[in-house]
Amino acid sequence: MTNRGLDANNSLSTSTLKLWAIIAMFCDHFGYLTEAWDAAYYEWPWFLMHAFGRLAAPIFFYLLALGYRRTRDANRYTLRLLAFALISYVPYVWYFYGAPPNVQNFLELNVIFTMLFGLLLLRAIHEVRNPWLKVLLIVLCLVFGYFCDYGLYGLAMILVCDLTRDSRRGTVLGMAAMMMVYVYLRTSGFFPADASPLDYIPILIENPLRLHRTIVYLCQLLSLILIVRHKVWAKWGGAEPKPGFLAKWGCYIFYPAHIAALLVVRLTVF
Repeated sequence: MTNRGLDANNSLSTSTLKLWAIIAMFCDHFGYLTEAWDAAYYEWPWFLMHAFGRLAAPIFFYLLALGYRRTRDANRYTLRLLAFALISYVPYVWYFYGAPPNVQNFLELNVIFTMLFGLLLLRAIHEVRNPWLKVLLIVLCLVFGYFCDYGLYGLAMILVCDLTRDSRRGTVLGMAAMMMVYVYLRTSGFFPADASPLDYIPILIENPLRLHRTIVYLCQLLSLILIVRHKVWAKWGGAEPKPGFLAKWGCYIFYPAHIAALLVVRLTVF
């Protein structure tokens, strides 16, 4: 892979990459506004929103791994994620699971929790020297991460981005492999156990809902186009202009704010 992707005229800054992820995330979450869960993947306007929305999570996981390597204070980074994960907790559960936190849904944790446990996982791997404590912390991160949005898949994506940080090709191939495993796990129940790969296309064509869901899951792969164009890809420790307030805090603030706003619209309009 050449360095053309790092050319200033053919690349994306970190702030621009975040903006793409924020827009995709909003489209995805807006698609759940009416609570018509099946229609969300079947009807064309909602289907397109969710397809575009699949770009968000891989970008956020990539940026989390990048942020860990570039942060000057990992403790403050951790506390910042914890604070916004907690702020987002109630509106997230209420919006996506139809009720305020209760005994049935209190363990449904938002994606900032995923990023938090992903960061703690990286810190356990790179910063903890005691092998027994390292193993314990890794296991705890995996256990708690299981209950988060994207679950162990999200943690695995963060880990892949960290392990392949010095190789553009390695990161692309690693993330693509993880995405395809995710697609397989999410769609494996669509097909009879005795179906061969040649049977998949007719089965999907006969069931538009399954076809649309499969396309939505596959659209994650498009996020790699944006990640490849991130201009600091090969310079994980390289310098970028110091981010302003919006560039640094905008994404954190927007996450709970837009979910709370969508929740208010649902409760008052629908």
